[in-house]
Amino acid sequence: MAIPKIVITGGPCAGKSTGMATLVERLSDYGFRVFVVPEVPTFLFASGLTPGKMKNATQLYLLEKMIVATQIYLEKSIEKTAAEIYPRDKKIILCDRGVMDHRAYFPSEEHWIQLLKEQKYNFVNLRDCYVSVVHLVTAALGAEKFYTLGNNPARTETLAQAVAIDRKTRECWLGHPHFKIIDNSTDFDGKIRRVLSAVCKALDILAPTEIERKFLVASIDFNRMPPYQKIHIEQIYLKSDNPAKELRIRKRGQDGSFLYFFTEKWETDDPRERGEKERIIGLRQFLEMQSQRDPDKTTIKKDRICFLWKDQYFELDIYKSPGLSGLIILEIELTEKSEDVMLPPFITIEKEVTGDKRYYNNNLAKK
Repeated sequence: MAIPKIVITGGPCAGKSTGMATLVERLSDYGFRVFVVPEVPTFLFASGLTPGKMKNATQLYLLEKMIVATQIYLEKSIEKTAAEIYPRDKKIILCDRGVMDHRAYFPSEEHWIQLLKEQKYNFVNLRDCYVSVVHLVTAALGAEKFYTLGNNPARTETLAQAVAIDRKTRECWLGHPHFKIIDNSTDFDGKIRRVLSAVCKALDILAPTEIERKFLVASIDFNRMPPYQKIHIEQIYLKSDNPAKELRIRKRGQDGSFLYFFTEKWETDDPRERGEKERIIGLRQFLEMQSQRDPDKTTIKKDRICFLWKDQYFELDIYKSPGLSGLIILEIELTEKSEDVMLPPFITIEKEVTGDKRYYNNNLAKK
């Protein structure tokens, strides 16, 4: 059985990196082994093969031809190897852009058609081999004040250019049976929630939400627990020049397989909501960033039990760090502030601690 592949794509400064990081984490909570096909042009351009150095359409065509071939090779190789190594596991492949994205960067539509003929590619198979395609609209279209070139050194597009690229990329996916466009009609957190919801819908699983409530747990009856996933987490807090902004790196995984994340958090006016921006980093970067560790804070170690109850998504954090042993916090993220919480009967709650800063991980880490 083929591993489902989902494309996360979008225009410049659309939030794609944060969306990818969120999806990796949340889908892992649901029991998936998540494999990521990286954005192919980004690492190929690092070799010196960059469009800016190309002098004519033939050179650009050959570059894009190589990008498409590499994309197809990576997707097939990852799918084949993942299936062989983890034959019984529930798996998903997330593609940071898909084959059809590259069509937008060919010198002309005639060059794209030339590629299809030369390589005998089946256009429909290239487009529809993914179970879903989720396109995040550039901030340049509807959230202009948030459009920036600062968080990506390779980004040079003006507002108008970003809009043009965004629309051209979307057009390349027209006809796909499950093509979702995530616009800027909500705030950024809402945008990422809709990305997550779209992906979860494509996979027929419940989408978790973002507005948070926390409860201090007195006891748990594991004999009555529904099916769950146990995730091991280690969080290291970094020095921050801005006291209002929390910086951390995190090691997260299970069964000896881990991914690494860098997260920024900040408070909002509502104690139930916190701003958050997260991206995936590599092991090397995770190790290097530990040199920026906040010396006044210890590493937070905890096991996270992720489960569903009454169509709501819960996370049960059982702390393992010295000095925190025995502390258990139940968390739930809601779509609406007024939404009722159906607390599980197999968990005894001592009290609600939503908004109580003593139970923020950042404060729990203080020595």
